[in-house]
Amino acid sequence: MKGLNAQIALVLLLFLALCASGMAAGTPDYTRTFVEASKAYDENRLPAAIADWESLVKEGQVLPAVLFNLGNAYYRNGDLGEAIRAYRHAQTLAPRDPDIRANLGFAAQTAGITLPARNPLMAKLLELSQSEWAQFASICYWVLFGVLAAWIAFPRFGFALRPLAGGITLLLLLALAGLWAQHRLRATPECVVMSEGQKVLSSPLESATPILAIPEGAIVRQVDQHGAWVEVQYESTSGWLPATVILPVL
Repeated sequence: MKGLNAQIALVLLLFLALCASGMAAGTPDYTRTFVEASKAYDENRLPAAIADWESLVKEGQVLPAVLFNLGNAYYRNGDLGEAIRAYRHAQTLAPRDPDIRANLGFAAQTAGITLPARNPLMAKLLELSQSEWAQFASICYWVLFGVLAAWIAFPRFGFALRPLAGGITLLLLLALAGLWAQHRLRATPECVVMSEGQKVLSSPLESATPILAIPEGAIVRQVDQHGAWVEVQYESTSGWLPATVILPVL
């Protein structure tokens, strides 16, 4: 009974959280700003549209729809670096959205860059966002708790509850692996090159040897930082860029 009550409580908490997020996203200020930004975009008043969507992000409305439209406005305005950064952020929050994936790919093609490749396991684990994995892990945990409580209370049903507990444990481990993948993504954050004519250098010095020319919009992974210089990895090349020419995706 306690396990069942815990599960019911979890469901209610999740429902209230979803309702709260929905209410936050549907506040009059958010709706008004979003509509004004969309109207400005349709009328090709791109600076106004960008300013409105950026204001929503700064106010905490970091939502896939906002970032997607922000990326569209930046792309139409010719700001490839900002567009790719917004699309990539949106993709992190909604990894399976086909429109975000398509526009990111098109912007990358326009910029002449290759999106970072991931090994198959990481790619699969990152198909769910961090919040989705966290919710999945929470549900698995409480369901497992309820099954174990039932097993203790009714040991005669152990033959049926044992494989159920084993299956839920595997699902919980999968959720933890997904959260680990999200942690790895943030531990070595992705950054976007925001200006043209940049070259990756062999060391954090202006006089260092150039290794590779890197276009605006290129997505690099930050490895280390030394003062005003950031060590990055782009495809199979590692080197240094000034911190002023890149911005983090998240």
